[in-house]
Amino acid sequence: MTINLNLSPETERLLREKAAQKGLALDSFLRQLVERETQAAEGDLRQSAAVLMQPAEIERLLDEFSDGLPSLRPLAADWSRADLYADHD
Repeated sequence: MTINLNLSPETERLLREKAAQKGLALDSFLRQLVERETQAAEGDLRQSAAVLMQPAEIERLLDEFSDGLPSLRPLAADWSRADLYADHD
């Protein structure tokens, strides 16, 4: 993809300096900058979606995920963590 940007001479100068400091050509520096920002934005969107998910939506997704798996019997009401280690000292 080719994109044309109209930047001020000062902005172009600063970008060229930053690219040179990293030992990169301007186009390589800009490509890395855009890719890094895109990945960060994608991560932010995923995190936001997870945080904004309502309990009912989580329950629906879990039901969908477990569809077709065998049912497990519920744990006894008096079950505790100690029951895991009943045969251990």
